[in-house]
Amino acid sequence: MPFGKTKSPAHAAASCVALLISLSACGDSSGPSKLDSSAALQSLALGMGALVSVESPGVAPMVTDLSEIAPLLDQINVSIDESSQTMFALGVRESFPAGTCVENVFIDPAFPPLPGECTSPELGLGVLLWQSHSASAPPDRMIFLIADVGTTNFDFSSNFYDPGPTPPPVPGVAIYLENMGEMWLSLSGTLTSQIAATTQACGIPLPPYAKSGSCSVATFDEQGTITFEEFTETGPSARHRVVTIPRQTIHGLWQAITETQPVTLSPWDYNRIPGLQLQLQLRTRLLPATR
Repeated sequence: MPFGKTKSPAHAAASCVALLISLSACGDSSGPSKLDSSAALQSLALGMGALVSVESPGVAPMVTDLSEIAPLLDQINVSIDESSQTMFALGVRESFPAGTCVENVFIDPAFPPLPGECTSPELGLGVLLWQSHSASAPPDRMIFLIADVGTTNFDFSSNFYDPGPTPPPVPGVAIYLENMGEMWLSLSGTLTSQIAATTQACGIPLPPYAKSGSCSVATFDEQGTITFEEFTETGPSARHRVVTIPRQTIHGLWQAITETQPVTLSPWDYNRIPGLQLQLQLRTRLLPATR
């Protein structure tokens, strides 16, 4: 399987979060939002490319009825460059049966796997944080964290492939957007996440690569600090943002896939389906060749 030379953490992250690049933000707000949860979700949907859904790269559940998740929204306090900000928050998790191989779920004819190769699903956790002033406008600020349960490292430089049979974990990816589309991508830091399902079910449809599964409301215990670097049309800049999330619990959705089925990818699918192919793309195209 071909491997590409990595450019920088910012370039790698940009490739993984193409779904969110279309966000256009405006204005600024730092206090608790006056919007209700339904209006905040409408703003979020506009910010995610005018989709009538909430999607997460690496976390595939799609919400077509925003009213279903409105009662789950929390507002939490985070620090951005030591400035306290109150933001809406939502967690999403996708899990898979033991022994799942990414190569057997997402079939990419252009990049067939090596014989016996099996990449386990990673980065199945998404945390969305955003500020909005109107249901008819995209968020003023948006932070999107792609991570995993436990402690996720966002430092690409320490997570490249090492020679040997067991590669290191894929690093987390985060994007921060503000001020008419200014983009900041994760450079370093960690996020610690613990997820607990509740008995409350949710009605999210299964993704195309799930043959069976279920969805439940869950609690997400989150804590971490992540450094972002500004990403421009010419690449990363020297400007940084530091986002700190004091330990807080938010609500969200957990979609547990119990049986998978293969789907064949086309080049368009890499921008359209925000699921397991993120892991395959990271391992096959972004990390330097060592074998």
